[in-house]
Amino acid sequence: MLVIHDALGPKRKWNMKVVAINSSPKMDKGITAKILAPFLGGMKEAGAEVELFYTKKLKINPCQGEFSCSLKTPSKCFQKDDMQMLHPKLLEADVWVFATPVYVSGITGPMKNLIDRILIPMGEPYLGLLDGRCHHFLRGEIKHGKVVLVSNCAYWETWQGRVGLQLCLLGD
Repeated sequence: MLVIHDALGPKRKWNMKVVAINSSPKMDKGITAKILAPFLGGMKEAGAEVELFYTKKLKINPCQGEFSCSLKTPSKCFQKDDMQMLHPKLLEADVWVFATPVYVSGITGPMKNLIDRILIPMGEPYLGLLDGRCHHFLRGEIKHGKVVLVSNCAYWETWQGRVGLQLCLLGD
């Protein structure tokens, strides 16, 4: 159970499912894991059910961009890889945690593949405007949960650090 301290009333408790994905090629040995581990540990202590995956151990093909997952077989990609195992877990999760180092001014390549393969099948096959910004809206049957970004990079005070901030803004 995740315990929330609320200034307006007593503690509330929720059973939460968390899917965390670490895209560092160093897996549990890198700086990303050093940041992620205590965060997930705190969630576990609060009673959350946490599953951690490493993109380096997963076989996830890049999106082919032909949109059959949106048009012909909604929410189901034709590719046979580890997304068939991961997709249902993500649909059931209350919280998604994406952990990535910033490489070459962005998230790692495997994380980009993963995000493409998550969002396109879960999205409507059209774009729309929300608060003046272009969005792929989620299908009606997709549960809206929370998304957490855990990221690290060198030279936070320079332009490279702004990449993490831009990734956070994607969730607006």
